[in-house]
Order: sequence, then C-alpha cells, then structure tokens
Amino acid sequence: MRVKIECPINFLQVQDLNVMLESMGYTPYSKDPECIIVNPGTDTFLGEAYFSRYKNLKAVGTPSTGVNHLDMEYLNSRNVTVKCLLDNREVLENIHASAEFTWLHVMNAFRRFIPAVNNTNEWRNDENERFLRSNELAGKTIGIVGMGRIGRKLARYAEAFSMNIVYYDPYVEKNEYKRVFSLTNLQNVDILCISCYLTDETKGLISKGILDNFKENLIVVNTSRGETVDEDYIYDLITENKIFYSCDVLCNEQDLEKLKQSKLFNLKRDNIVITPHVAGATIESQTKALRGILELCIKSR
Repeated sequence: MRVKIECPINFLQVQDLNVMLESMGYTPYSKDPECIIVNPGTDTFLGEAYFSRYKNLKAVGTPSTGVNHLDMEYLNSRNVTVKCLLDNREVLENIHASAEFTWLHVMNAFRRFIPAVNNTNEWRNDENERFLRSNELAGKTIGIVGMGRIGRKLARYAEAFSMNIVYYDPYVEKNEYKRVFSLTNLQNVDILCISCYLTDETKGLISKGILDNFKENLIVVNTSRGETVDEDYIYDLITENKIFYSCDVLCNEQDLEKLKQSKLFNLKRDNIVITPHVAGATIESQTKALRGILELCIKSR
C-alpha cells in the first residue's frame, strides 16, 4: 500500500521507520498515495482542496483521538476510510503522554511552580513567600469530566496523592470512584479536569453560568479541546479572579489567525497558563500512535 506520512517522524531513525513500513506492507510514496497519515497538529483544516489532488486515496489515518481537523463529509463522499486512535483501544490505553502532561498542569497550577521559577530574585523574603505560598494536594478533591482513558489515568495519579476523586461521565457507570449525574454536582471540587472527547454533545459543555457556584479559586485544567468550553465565559472568570485556568488547547486550532485573536491567547495574568497543544508530544507516544494508526489503515485495505 502506497503511503504518505505527514505527521511528525523526525524523532525516528530512517532505517527504523523503513523497517516499520515494510513489515506492514507499506511503500513510501508521496505523489500518488493510497493512504495518507495526516498531521493532527496542523493549523490547517484538511478538506476537499487538499484531498482532491490524490485520485487513488483509499484511507486516511490520524494519530490522534480527534478528527476535527478533517473534512469527514468530503472523505465519506469519496468512500475514503478514516481511522483515528479511538479505533485502536489497545494502543490508545498504552499511551500515557497526555495524562502525564495534564497532571503537570494540575501540579503547576496548585503549587504555583511557574511563578516560583519566575520569582527567584527576591528569594524567600516575606512578600515573595506570601505570593508563592500554595496548598497540598493531599485531602483535596479533583473532579474529572470524562472518565475515559485520560480520566482514568488522572484518577490513579490523584489516588497516589491521597486526593478525593469524583467524576462526571454519563456513559461510564461502573467505576470505583464517586460518580455524579450533573456538572453542577461538582461544585465542591478544588480542581476540575476536562478530559472528555470533543463531540457534538461535549461542544460548549462548560457554558456560561456552569461554574458560577463552584468554589472560589477553582482550578480548571483543559487538555480536551478548546471547543469544550465557552472561552468568553472562561475569560470573564479569569479576569474576575474566580478561577485559575490551565490549558493545552484553544478554539480554532485549524485557523491560527483566529486562534491568536482569542481573548485567552492574549491574556497575560498570573491565573492563566497556556501550552501549545503538546500534551501528546513525546517520542514514545508518537511512535506508538504512528504504529497503531498504520496497523488500522493497512487492515482497512
């Protein structure tokens, strides 16, 4: 099967990549591929203008759980098979990068790590210590929105830190953790982690008013997708000092010009941290994801 690989592979040795492709029955070919492994980190929406140049395209693979960077309607109209990591749960469960990075956001927000790094000049004088004083995670309550792969890993991390765990997920019933049946039932949490998949149902899930009665100084960590929250509402909560917002995602990631016009992108405050959607960017996770998506696409032939 002729394949064109657009996702990052510069961390792989050329000979290792060639062995991987050959063992699965692939031939690298960029001009007339039957299969394209797209880059899920692209800032361009991939639609008809892009895919129409490939007349013999049979499969598109994206080494990600989301497909919002692909024109699914157009690809379906051409009977092109589309595969993402949700179609290979065995591989997905063995990818830890996004959950680990989410926990890094939690730790930084709760223990004020970045402010501490940026405030060493005054060392530990009274004013600096007051500014950097934080809280222990032990005994605090974390609320997890979406008890899927990442949510389950976060719960295990939280257990290791002696935290209380509660979650909201209408599709996960049997679980050893406390389940609530509405987002508003999470009002007593200290940290709210948004780790659900982006679907029509979860788009705008954190809408205006949802967090109004939550605890003061609530920490909200979003490593799902920017579209799961109302960013104007989040902006208001941040600027009113009601929440600490820590995220790896923003709306409009397939249109960088629009993304950079976001109120959040241009907000410079102590109670917001943004990273550029790099939670899954590790050598191990991207290698596993590439291998997994190649296996799916070759099987669909």
